[in-house]
Amino acid sequence: MADQKTVLTILAKDKTAAAFKSIQSGAAATRKSINSLTPVFLKFGSGAATAAAGALAAFTKMSMTSIDNLTKTADKIGTTTEALAGLQHAANLTGVSTETMNMALQRMTRRVAEAAVGTGEAKGALEELGINAQELVKLPLDQQMEIVADAMAGVGSQADRVRLAMKLFDSEGVALVNTLGEGSAALREMTGEASALGTAI
Repeated sequence: MADQKTVLTILAKDKTAAAFKSIQSGAAATRKSINSLTPVFLKFGSGAATAAAGALAAFTKMSMTSIDNLTKTADKIGTTTEALAGLQHAANLTGVSTETMNMALQRMTRRVAEAAVGTGEAKGALEELGINAQELVKLPLDQQMEIVADAMAGVGSQADRVRLAMKLFDSEGVALVNTLGEGSAALREMTGEASALGTAI
């Protein structure tokens, strides 16, 4: 387990380093553009140029903060930043906040681990869904979510989906019913958009 976490941490740091370089490169390009437009800004007064520079600084700081939060959360739950960003994107597309998805994933990680040793809230739910907890816990988190999504898609009623989701994700499960409701193919399509949009690092 320690070795796996070490590898995940190294991968996350590598991806984060690459992301910071990308941000710095983008910021430099934006700065260059702003500098080239300085004469235009000055036509409207020095305040316009100052406001533009301030906006650039705020954007860069916000981006770095978001990446830092993504990396810390991914490390906490033992997944990659790319997988987490994809799941967050899928959540956002289905009306679920990033914070709700993060908390749901933390709770699922713990509950699947508990079920794998025969205890916890999720044990009965996974059995009802036909999922082997001992096999599930060995998989990366995004693959776990895809397996759960396929199983949830086969549940007959919305009431049962909500009941089972709450066993897996606690109170956040209600919000994730729609995120998982169309199965792994739909979930994979949504998470894949994060890479295409450049939000996954």
